[in-house]
Amino acid sequence: MRVDASQQFLAVNVLSDPGAIGGPVVVPNCAQIVLVWNVEGGKLGHNVLYGRYAGTFAGTVAQASSILTALSSGGAWTALAAFLANTAALTAVTIRDVNTANQPILQSSVSGANGTSASAALPSEVAAVITLRTANTGRANRGRVYVPGWATNSLGAGNVIAGAAVTALGNWANTIPGALAGQGYTWVIGQKARAAYTGSTGTSHPARAATSIQVSSQVVRDNHWDSQRRRGLR
Repeated sequence: MRVDASQQFLAVNVLSDPGAIGGPVVVPNCAQIVLVWNVEGGKLGHNVLYGRYAGTFAGTVAQASSILTALSSGGAWTALAAFLANTAALTAVTIRDVNTANQPILQSSVSGANGTSASAALPSEVAAVITLRTANTGRANRGRVYVPGWATNSLGAGNVIAGAAVTALGNWANTIPGALAGQGYTWVIGQKARAAYTGSTGTSHPARAATSIQVSSQVVRDNHWDSQRRRGLR
């Protein structure tokens, strides 16, 4: 092939995010509310949620404890826990104000709750997904919550999630907005500021200021197992 007849091309690193801005997360009038799970082998899983607050941040350890108690007790939790291994637990909740950078983490001071299934635990990386929807369209305006800690009694025929486990997870997901609202937070998808960039197909994407979008619904869309494994659970 003649060199003068060839066309230059640009190598694209598909693992990089060209719009990402480095540094701590900053989202106006929002807190990161993290659900901490213990799973098989002492590993930890984290669900990073965002809650919008009005006025000045007033987060406390008591708030974190109240959210943990709300999510790890009651009928919806009891039904879900029946499909979670008794070696797994929703063990803590942390809150960090992200209206400004580098604020302290507030961690719950009460006990969470273990799963109650006597069945063997599934591998630690196995998760079921809660899909978060908002009134806005596009991938940036949706979210996912990966719930770990499942036991083998949550397996349905064909190794999908059993129907009763899907229902239990969906009902538990519906308690999250109330648990946050009870402590003064509106459940939102937090969006960091992004720089303008041109995508690999030539599409121009404008800069975006940091903002948050209210979660309008939380659903378990299907019975397929998932795994969010970037560097594994630690």
